[in-house]
Amino acid sequence: MKRKVKTAGNTPVHTDSIEERARQLKYAEQVQVIGQIHDSVTTTDLEGKIISWNPGSEKMFGYTAEEAIGQSITMLYAPEDFPELRKYVPILMEKGVHNGEANLLKKNGERIPVSFSLSLLKDGSGMPIGIVGINQDDSQRKKNERILQEQKEILYYQAHHDMLTGLPNRLLFFERLEEGIREQKAQIGILFIDLDKFKHINDSLGHEIGDRVLNLVAERLKRTMGEENILARLSGDEFTILMPRLGKAEEASSLAQRILHNLMEPMPIDNHIFYISGSIGISLYPRDAQDAYSLLKYADTAMYKAKEGGRNRYRFYTSDMTADALARMTLTTQLRQALDHGEFTVHYQPQFDLSEKRSMGLEALVRWKHPERGLLCPDAFLSVAEDTGMIMEIDQWVMETAMAQVSQWYRAGLRPGLLALNLSIRQLENDRFLPLLKTCLERYDFDPEWLELEITEGQMMRKTEEVIEKLDRISALGIGISIDDFGTGYSSLSLLKRLPIKRLKIDRSFIRNIPDDEEDIAIVQAVLALAKSLKLGVVAEGVETEAQKDFLYANGCMQIQGYYFSHPLSGEETERILEESRAAGQAEKPL
Repeated sequence: MKRKVKTAGNTPVHTDSIEERARQLKYAEQVQVIGQIHDSVTTTDLEGKIISWNPGSEKMFGYTAEEAIGQSITMLYAPEDFPELRKYVPILMEKGVHNGEANLLKKNGERIPVSFSLSLLKDGSGMPIGIVGINQDDSQRKKNERILQEQKEILYYQAHHDMLTGLPNRLLFFERLEEGIREQKAQIGILFIDLDKFKHINDSLGHEIGDRVLNLVAERLKRTMGEENILARLSGDEFTILMPRLGKAEEASSLAQRILHNLMEPMPIDNHIFYISGSIGISLYPRDAQDAYSLLKYADTAMYKAKEGGRNRYRFYTSDMTADALARMTLTTQLRQALDHGEFTVHYQPQFDLSEKRSMGLEALVRWKHPERGLLCPDAFLSVAEDTGMIMEIDQWVMETAMAQVSQWYRAGLRPGLLALNLSIRQLENDRFLPLLKTCLERYDFDPEWLELEITEGQMMRKTEEVIEKLDRISALGIGISIDDFGTGYSSLSLLKRLPIKRLKIDRSFIRNIPDDEEDIAIVQAVLALAKSLKLGVVAEGVETEAQKDFLYANGCMQIQGYYFSHPLSGEETERILEESRAAGQAEKPL
């Protein structure tokens, strides 16, 4: 019996009819909404029979609603995917929802990647009666990911391999050497090979013949060195061989003898016959050094001793070949005194925006006012500072000094722009760094948007998760993050997407020889393409010539830094230029 109610006009109305019309209206609205959705929305019963099929499904899979409704949802799956499909229902029954990715079949047999979301459909009493599925076409996203990955792989290969011979270059050689040191499973041998008087070939017959000689030398070295060893071309006519599992030192000398013998065999090229000889230096881990840089340096030192001994021979490194140990000890003492006596100073190198034709900021660079050797750049003392841990104190001093100075300039009405500071992995690892950074922001009334911290790509890869967590916290303060020396390490595409970075800084080693070096041109263009895909800014470091500047501008790199515009300047020089710019009513020198 239907219930009756009385309206204000005393006209009886059946409430069941009202509720039914409301349900129908709600259902019609839902059907209309589903019909407007571009993604595929389907409904099946618990057996997988299709009950509803929206226009988005027709467009995505090619089946009309008449063709699909009543069919099994398995028509969208290849037979080999059925086992995976059967797993969905138990998950839905337990959790009510299930999300994932799959490759589904269109009517024409084509596979398309989709992201799907399944939800359990229940009746009014809460009993499951069917499944609602939403499928989103991932074809374009997958395509974009493939393109980005291909760009990254191309960039990595070009950055880690020699374009002429296809051999690993210096960067990849160091990676492999450092891996061997970390594993510490065996003694390691380094052979540093330099061709004797190779310059005469280039000077007399040209670089084309010289390049062919280098390729033949590379082939001979590969045939001689054995499968476990790694051959690299460092530069010019310099090659290295890494022996990662060296048993006895005699194995290194035996390989060196075979190389010298094979190099001496006649090398016919066109109408010429060349007789090539080489000089080889050998260093051993852990006997000679504990780090990759020193091992290569000592092998290089031994190679020069071989040349001094008459060429076409090899020499093992010995401690009396260099006074490095004493020099480093002296430098360590002097570095400690420099910190105690305030011998450091900060210089500022402007960064320029080519599109806006103005200075956009300053990079803070430490200098050492050595009492005997004069003004020293970081290359002269940074490795010792890092090894001794004094780099932490130096970096902290630079940060506080630069932030205080830039804040003062802003208060004086000057426009220094963005302050870029180098951030070392040691700082990130230190729990006191973030509180110190916050303290500096407050102490110097420093707007976080004025600051950008640069971390090198190689350091970033050392402790990925820890680095991401720390950088996220820094970014949350409003401080920008950039990757320095980009292209010299190997950061995965997925890592770059996770990092809170705003800019990539192309390492100066890739800028030095553009626009004449095809390999460097390809690397720079690949970095720019990658940055554009990830919507990141790019700064090119080490720009020294107008040709370099013009090449970067033509390829869409608008932010540059280097001697072409300005050397690093003292604080006094920087302030004078800022004041002159203010007086002239502009924020930069004309380009």
